[in-house]
Amino acid sequence: MNGNLLIALTGFLPAQALAADVNVDTVKFAANIDSIRHANPSVFQATSRHSNLDSLKAEVKRQLESRYGQHYGCASLSLTAICATLGGNTYSERQLRGLSDSFSGGIGHTFSEGTCGALSGAIMALGMYASGDKKLHQKMAAEVFEALKKQEGTVKCGDIYGKYHFDHCDGCNLCAIQKVIEVLYNNGDIQTSTAQPWASAATPLQDR
Repeated sequence: MNGNLLIALTGFLPAQALAADVNVDTVKFAANIDSIRHANPSVFQATSRHSNLDSLKAEVKRQLESRYGQHYGCASLSLTAICATLGGNTYSERQLRGLSDSFSGGIGHTFSEGTCGALSGAIMALGMYASGDKKLHQKMAAEVFEALKKQEGTVKCGDIYGKYHFDHCDGCNLCAIQKVIEVLYNNGDIQTSTAQPWASAATPLQDR
């Protein structure tokens, strides 16, 4: 494909495209998604020195584990671990905990019919960093929901707590936060991920 067509479709010409044969339909799709993101930007721009998904997942796990034993609730563990990994927001750690602590234990430590707090905190973080139209945002949230449901068989706090008490809470947090990182990365909302459709042809990014 010549450079003029790429510029017309996307507004710019990535250097990688000079050496790559890019499918026209793929470029059109990427241009549409890119225009949606510009029209509906995320609340906070995700940034990271980590250059690939495995590295980002390892970092969010490290951030989670660094908060163990400090009286964080499951929801605040998810929210703060993701925000510490992706940065870019203006809330303090204390404010993030204030926003999310009440969702721990379902809601208010009731351990009843409320949604797993680890999932709630993770979805809050997704909302801060996800851009795109409403359907795309909901699709990403549904993927996180289904990942935890597949792992635990339910997303209801009371059911998980009733079976395992606190034995599975760390696993719920890890599943939810890593899935959020994955869906953000795969949808191009983390700055270090290579924008589609040139990901397969791109030179691997270096850590910043």
